[in-house]
Amino acid sequence: MTKQSGTVIFVDVPGLKSMGSAASIMVAANGWKAILLAGVPQALESLKSSADIRAVVANAPDEALFQAVRNLDPGIITVLVTDLPMQDYCASLGHNDILLIDHVIANTDAEWTTSDLAITLQKIIRSDLFGIEKYLSPQADIQSRIIKGSADRDPSNKAVTDWVEACGLGKNLSRLASGICEELLMNAIYDAPVAGGRTHYEAMERREKRNLADDEWATLKFGCDGRIFAISIQDPFGAFARDRWFTYLRKVLKRNDTEQLIDTKKGGAGLGLFKMLYSSHGVVCNVEPGKITEVIVLIALNNPVRDFVHMPRSIHYFNTSSH
Repeated sequence: MTKQSGTVIFVDVPGLKSMGSAASIMVAANGWKAILLAGVPQALESLKSSADIRAVVANAPDEALFQAVRNLDPGIITVLVTDLPMQDYCASLGHNDILLIDHVIANTDAEWTTSDLAITLQKIIRSDLFGIEKYLSPQADIQSRIIKGSADRDPSNKAVTDWVEACGLGKNLSRLASGICEELLMNAIYDAPVAGGRTHYEAMERREKRNLADDEWATLKFGCDGRIFAISIQDPFGAFARDRWFTYLRKVLKRNDTEQLIDTKKGGAGLGLFKMLYSSHGVVCNVEPGKITEVIVLIALNNPVRDFVHMPRSIHYFNTSSH
């Protein structure tokens, strides 16, 4: 774990929902120099005069601002903190959100927003990306299971649902967790090995039994701290590309026609991804290319998942080669 020097520019535009107090913003940026600004014009000027800019965080989906950041240096991390659903902020960004934005933080309640912003920046500042424990308090109970093949699907899914119910989190969360777990397991067992170059699996259908080689095993983790339920899968391939991640999520979240929300064609964003997003408040993808992909799904226990299409949602993609 190493800290890198740098500057982060925060743009908290009045009239839009604030990303937090100055104190919470300074804590989130600990390790970097923080510049706090109240408007896009000031931010555009700061881009010209500030040294060693590593990240720009804004509560406004302003296309000119984020395009200026990309023009200055495509390696600068961009973070949008917003209470808007994807279809709204995407339109404000000229439908260039995949190009312009690296992280979206749902600006819902102050606790979620402050926590997600701090975790996001500290992962980047410390070059320490992996682990669901970053999203949970230190006292959280975290469970772990090794996934060796399709025979582990049902027992692992049952372990998750039983654990959720034993924790007193209720039948509804148990149902949501089951759907998410099933999608994560299916991806790790069937999709990730093929994406990672194990071409001998390509002809096999998902309904066929599959035993993974020792170096293909995945790790399922899940835990709760009373505020957040988190579940993750980690595979040893590191093959989930940024554009694919955002394209898949956008395909599900941006559609206004709910009848066509689920893409059933092979290779599309299908029912499993829909379930994962429908059931959660945040999704995270951490990648070390060629070595590790970790997908984390987060549910805020005190904020029921409702109004799927119009709900703001946190979306993150981290890559060790660019953070």
